[in-house]
Amino acid sequence: MTGNISSNRRRRYVRSPAGKKETPLIFFCGDPHGSFDHINEAVKKWHPKAIVLLGDMQPYAPMDEVLKDAMELTEVWWIPGNHDSDSEEYYERLWKGPLAEHNLHGRVANVAGIRIAGLGGVFRGQIWMPEGDPHYRSAASFVRRAGHGTLWHGGLPRRHRTSIFPSVYDNLLRQRADVLVTHEAAGCHKKGFAAIDRLGQGLHVRWLFHGHQHEDHEYGRYKGMIVRGVGYRGIVDLEGRVIVPSQMDPRDMLAMQEAGEEPAPEILDTAPILPTDFKEGDPKCVPTCQDCFPPAREGRRGGARRKNHQPRRFFLRPQGKNGPKENQQ
Repeated sequence: MTGNISSNRRRRYVRSPAGKKETPLIFFCGDPHGSFDHINEAVKKWHPKAIVLLGDMQPYAPMDEVLKDAMELTEVWWIPGNHDSDSEEYYERLWKGPLAEHNLHGRVANVAGIRIAGLGGVFRGQIWMPEGDPHYRSAASFVRRAGHGTLWHGGLPRRHRTSIFPSVYDNLLRQRADVLVTHEAAGCHKKGFAAIDRLGQGLHVRWLFHGHQHEDHEYGRYKGMIVRGVGYRGIVDLEGRVIVPSQMDPRDMLAMQEAGEEPAPEILDTAPILPTDFKEGDPKCVPTCQDCFPPAREGRRGGARRKNHQPRRFFLRPQGKNGPKENQQ
């Protein structure tokens, strides 16, 4: 155990009796998809040293507006997701905004004393799927070979600005880090990639956090790394503790509606998302897997599910008559 949260208002870490090095309070935020209030509220409540957004921000306004409160209190870092190039507005608000220099994609940065490596975007067949040979090794090779009509602002098509190129992957593979953050999932997810596993191992990371799949998963130790999937609009810390429970994936909600099952969308839309206190016995919205899924087969997307794997669980806090209430101590 590296430390506990003290009971004072700033929730500072307290050194463990063993005298081990403190673990800084860093938040990892699952795909926001245009919703940022829960991030601002969590930062105001907990005062983390830094936060890292795991892609698919889709900001409805410039990032210094949607994350104004958070940016006044902590460092904000990010990697792009596949949907962050869906429109010119999304792209401009991220790559041309005040947080442009905090894009972790393809590099390692010192974040609150921790070396964090980032690989944003997704693998796309038109560029490179790790099980096969790449069509283009770099953005420069794509631009050189592509027709003028396919370019955007004289460079890569906007869509492929969130595609993973082998040159970026290979350059990152030669570096070292403590944490790897990716949008794509690792091979222990059924839709993950063994290439993400190799990257984490090559970087010699201790922790790996991913978004994209809208699922909260504590995979446990996998190929020498502690792997954590962060769910849709969820937040966890470096130790994997839930700060803000994830919301249900809208696609799952739609499937339940079509099957005539609950919950109804109006219930989900009004359920407040509140930061949880670090207490023994606090409800979790994630299944804990003592053993990881089998490793992904080389050359295939993802691996088989572990036998008797528990399905995802979602935790929704009820809303009181007069609106959201703080956690009861």
